[in-house]
Amino acid sequence: MTIQDKGGPRLLPAVVAVNIAALIFGTTALFGRVEGSPVWIVAGRGFFACLALCAVGAARGLPMRLPAGRFARVALSALLLALHWIAFFTAVRIAGVAIGTLTAATFPLFTIVVEAMRWRRMPSLIQLGAGAAVIVAVALISEPAAAGADAGSGAAIGLLAALLFAVFALISQDLAKDINPVTLSMYQQGMVALLLLPALPFAEPLQTAGDWLAIVALGVIGTALTHQLYLFALRSLPASVCGGFVTLEPVYAIVFAQLLFGEAVRPLVLVSAPLIIGASLLLLRVADGVAAAPD
Repeated sequence: MTIQDKGGPRLLPAVVAVNIAALIFGTTALFGRVEGSPVWIVAGRGFFACLALCAVGAARGLPMRLPAGRFARVALSALLLALHWIAFFTAVRIAGVAIGTLTAATFPLFTIVVEAMRWRRMPSLIQLGAGAAVIVAVALISEPAAAGADAGSGAAIGLLAALLFAVFALISQDLAKDINPVTLSMYQQGMVALLLLPALPFAEPLQTAGDWLAIVALGVIGTALTHQLYLFALRSLPASVCGGFVTLEPVYAIVFAQLLFGEAVRPLVLVSAPLIIGASLLLLRVADGVAAAPD
């Protein structure tokens, strides 16, 4: 199916929506600079996103209950999402926005690996080539001699974030077959907050009213709103196209970090970023082609 076939008159609004979503996604890494533990940041994000999605679901008259037998898998997906976000913000704090976002953006590679193990099939030559490009790019940006002592540990945590997100996305894809996406996301966000609740007394809390306002914005705008924009775009654009726009998140994040916080952009980042983003785009395109192929 081509973009024209799927898009129709709503093609331009869909492109605008997914670009806005990608732009907002690009700001999320900056919230890692909020004073307080990533556990508090993630718990707050989930709580306020859940409230916003609950309001959306109620306004649209969507079903608010999970189908029987799905609670445990939704809870598992929420746990993976919570750990993904904690790992992501930790990587950003340790190694900076560039390394944190670029390593997390390697999730399409982990998706291919997990699916290959799940279905016991070898990846294609294109997928293997794209994976090799990602490995080389991550090695370049995580070299301690060029990027600092914390680059390697930050990159490792960023890769863990990518793996967690890949598994989360695959489980969510299966759950979305019989659960409305807004309802599913609402439960996942709420469970993120509930799962992290016992850990909050042992983690550094948010410090100021400004920090709390930032987390409200992260939950409502950076999570719930972008979720709606992305779903709207998917109605008119192929998944690979939408994923391609969102893959640009590290570019936006790096630019914002440089403009707002003066975070330097190292030369190796300029080499690694096109490799990771290009390889991720290719993997998304191949995955979308396989999904669209007839059985």
